[in-house]
Amino acid sequence: MLAMSICIPTYEMNGLGAQYLKHQFDIFVNQTVQNFEVVVSDHSKNDDIEKLCKPYAALHNKYGKFSTVYVRNENNEGNSSANANNAIRHSNTDIVKIMFQDDYLFTKDAIEKMIVAFSVDCSWLIVGSTHTTTGQMTFNPMIPKYNDQIHLGNNTISSPSVLAMRKGVFFDENLIWLMDVELYKRLHDAFGLPKILEDCLVVNRIGESQLSHTIPE
Repeated sequence: MLAMSICIPTYEMNGLGAQYLKHQFDIFVNQTVQNFEVVVSDHSKNDDIEKLCKPYAALHNKYGKFSTVYVRNENNEGNSSANANNAIRHSNTDIVKIMFQDDYLFTKDAIEKMIVAFSVDCSWLIVGSTHTTTGQMTFNPMIPKYNDQIHLGNNTISSPSVLAMRKGVFFDENLIWLMDVELYKRLHDAFGLPKILEDCLVVNRIGESQLSHTIPE
């Protein structure tokens, strides 16, 4: 039985999209649990990411690795919030984990720890993170916390890649710059404070590929 869906909105990312996604997939293959799916909603105008997904999908049938759902998304191109929502809608579990395509999991037991956290009274979860510019060296680890001014841009949680939540909540598609903190505020208002895993489980990639450096996707 699937326990979690990893929802990844993708696009070409100036030629780096497939490379970054492959990095994520190679980490997924080596996770300590494999009862999860990866849902890719693709805004790309080429088929690089679709081609990348196919051999990983085959690993599920042959070796029992994670399952892969690839969806070509031709709607709302350039809107990362809408693309993330499309991935969530195509997921097949009650728990969805958001991942941006240039970020990645830091440890082999990251998904296992998140699944365990949801086993006891959890509606939304945030985890510790760190940062990289190279995909190798990391720096500036961060333990997330919620604050009452988060929706105004005081982001003490980090990117949506540190977030997992019960299915049924979506990003505001009218927002790009504050899509994350606005969602955190709504989750708080609906479910209270998040469960926090202080373990560093996610790496946020810093650089020109970041959403704040791209207009549009």
